[in-house]
Amino acid sequence: MGYYDPLRDYLMGCHSDEVALTFAEVEAILERALPASARKYDAWWANLGDDVSTRHSHARSWHDAGYRARANRTAGTVVFRRADPPGSAGLSPAGLPDDGHTIALIACAKQKEAYPCPARELYAPSTLFSLSYRYAKTCAERVYILSAKHGLVDEDAVLEPYDETLNDLPAEARKAWADRVLGQLAQVCDTQADHFIILAGRNYYEYLLPGLKNVTLPLGNLPLGKRIELLNRLSVRFDSAPSGAEGAALWLHRLFERLPRYEWQDIDDIPFEDGVYIVYERGETYHGYARVVHVGAHTSPGRLKQRLMDHFQREDRNASILRRNIGRALLNRAKDPYLDIWSLDTSRYPNRDREQSRTQRQVEQDVSAYMRVNMAFSVIPMAPTEARLRLKAAIIATLHQAEDFAPSDGWLGQHSPEQAIRESGLWLKQALDADPLTADESLRLARLIAPGI
Repeated sequence: MGYYDPLRDYLMGCHSDEVALTFAEVEAILERALPASARKYDAWWANLGDDVSTRHSHARSWHDAGYRARANRTAGTVVFRRADPPGSAGLSPAGLPDDGHTIALIACAKQKEAYPCPARELYAPSTLFSLSYRYAKTCAERVYILSAKHGLVDEDAVLEPYDETLNDLPAEARKAWADRVLGQLAQVCDTQADHFIILAGRNYYEYLLPGLKNVTLPLGNLPLGKRIELLNRLSVRFDSAPSGAEGAALWLHRLFERLPRYEWQDIDDIPFEDGVYIVYERGETYHGYARVVHVGAHTSPGRLKQRLMDHFQREDRNASILRRNIGRALLNRAKDPYLDIWSLDTSRYPNRDREQSRTQRQVEQDVSAYMRVNMAFSVIPMAPTEARLRLKAAIIATLHQAEDFAPSDGWLGQHSPEQAIRESGLWLKQALDADPLTADESLRLARLIAPGI
């Protein structure tokens, strides 16, 4: 996540055409101090399109949310005014600024048709190319192909089959190829104003980047299998709110597939300190997607990682209702009489003396082993406490109201002594009957997780 992305995300969640904040409130949203220049110079608050701000990443944060800023440094305040009608968020269909065209560049493929045909057809036998092309057509105004032999190729250009790739060429040859492509791009695009979405591996994009000002690399340098997996997820659009209970639950699962997936040892890698976490469990699916089995949030600011550690690393079921519920299911499945004691809060009198330390440690270890092997999670960044708790409850209720949102027969939760857990398919009992996500909340969540798609 970028330094100023939390401000962008906050503004995207605002309904008002005008949002007034103090500098201290902006810092609270960012969870870090503003630079000294923000309080010393008006130019720091300039908007994209003003000459002085053309390279300011912080200006892009409010620009991408559809606002323009006007600061009063003396008063320590800033007012963000919506630059476009509500709902447009100042973005093009690709989620990019409207001050240039959106151009997709797709790498050619080894697999080809055996006859002369348009480029979009020539490489179609490649699954990676086909998925890349499908995604590009949903988010770009124009599509070009990066051919190892021909350089830049229009998707409609008729080509003969050939057998060349950049992957076997030395760096100097790839640099020469990139210079050729940049020259071709300059004839059909504005390499400084247009935004380029490059769907290619490093050998194809590495030496193009210095010549292009605005670039997105949705696939990064992922290996082939991961690129295909990601493109399958990226092809789903979220530009309209879901309809119906089952539709909403499926829509959420598709949306959550866009989030990075973490395991218990990755908690320190989470790039923010506040959010809502979505937990998945091995073997649980919903319409082919990993099924959500738990939704959680922290109450105190800045405690996201600590809360996840309470679940996955700190062996104390008194600090984690998720651990407590999983332990109950494990003990109930084994018909272990220690279930009655495990279910108590032994941190409080008069239950403190009932805990059997050796058995307690063993159950804690069993719970940890189960969670660490079988569970993964994703996290949605969300700084304001009230918004965080509302999002948690709304997601739970949205999933619960879908009649087909059900656990598998083999789900561990089927052994829970809690009827609400067995029936809901979630490791929790709270918020099942809360208000589900509204259409506006759904679209704001989509803009946060999958901006522009």
